Amino acid sequence: MTLAVTITEQGLAECISAKEEGIQAWIKWISAGDRAYTPSPTQKTLQNEKQRVEISEYKDTGATSLQCTAKFSGDDEYAIREIGIWLSTGTLLGVISAPNTTLNYKAAKAHVVILFTMDLSALPTDSLEVVVGVENINILIDTEMMKDAVAFIRSQVVQTKQSHMLMQQAERLRQLETN
Repeated sequence: MTLAVTITEQGLAECISAKEEGIQAWIKWISAGDRAYTPSPTQKTLQNEKQRVEISEYKDTGATSLQCTAKFSGDDEYAIREIGIWLSTGTLLGVISAPNTTLNYKAAKAHVVILFTMDLSALPTDSLEVVVGVENINILIDTEMMKDAVAFIRSQVVQTKQSHMLMQQAERLRQLETN
């Protein structure tokens, strides 16, 4: 299921203002709540915010979109039916929710990782930057990083085979010398 982010009027105004000043607005937090509804552009808060965390990771997926990841932990237990995207100033930038829809579930004393892609086409170009918190969970592994990891593993396989071959040759030499 794909739900769009509803950009708030205040969030849009702050992005436009930042762009006009030659700076960027910073996305800093993701929050989760337990109410399901149709988001409104005039919204200033979630209807029932349960938890707010710093963004764990993000990936720029193009000129008009980005992926964000947040990890919710702790003792609370609740159905996640609304997600808020917050600027560093405390302004609600966008909301994800839908009537009668549960997006995820946060169990007691457990972790839940929320990953979503945000369409930025309704915002001024280059008006946003993402501030990542201290807990980077490396979910959005880049393709180039994976290629590097595969190449490294393959080189280690070759090195292990060569070491094994050298040990076998050394053992044969030792046997020849003892004869």
